Amino acid sequence: MVKGLLSGGQFLLEFIREKLGKWFWKRREDALSLPTQHSRGVEYLLAVRSEIADTMTVQPIDGWRFFVKGGKMDCVVDLEHGKCDCGVYAVEKIPCSHAIAAGTSGLHISTLVCPVYSKDFLFAGYSENIYPCVGQQVEERTCFPLDVKRGPGRQKKSRWQSWLELSRMRGRKPRKQHKVYRCSKFKETGHTKPQCKSSSD
Repeated sequence: MVKGLLSGGQFLLEFIREKLGKWFWKRREDALSLPTQHSRGVEYLLAVRSEIADTMTVQPIDGWRFFVKGGKMDCVVDLEHGKCDCGVYAVEKIPCSHAIAAGTSGLHISTLVCPVYSKDFLFAGYSENIYPCVGQQVEERTCFPLDVKRGPGRQKKSRWQSWLELSRMRGRKPRKQHKVYRCSKFKETGHTKPQCKSSSD
């Protein structure tokens, strides 16, 4: 009955508030019920990478740096600054298989993960309550789109992809084949008509 009395704008705001309230409550309860220190996705990544790390060999350089051999490439791991030559650790802030192999010498894997992936941070992100607008009137206004000036040149049709996306695409897509040049006069391959020796003879 209340929804029937609301105008179009107020109904939309109430629908968004109701959805957000459900999402926040569900994710807050989910974060509280986590049996692990990190989210489920991070724990799954650590489990997969730990299996790969078991096949690697580690050579210590000093107390924080290690040379790890195995996997797709051999890497130098710096646990003090959270870096690895493969680049995954520095970008994701989740230890790669090289870092996990290096950390097994005296560190727990959970200490190598950035704190933003912990369940405490996950709970804090959804800790605020979203209250309904009871007895408040929303002022009706006509909203126009922003006045955005079109930039010079051809407009972009796709966004810039990260190096992780590009590396995955390179692993699946075949390389671009070079064009085979053919003479338009004698139909021979390897040259074009201006460079054709037969036509000059």
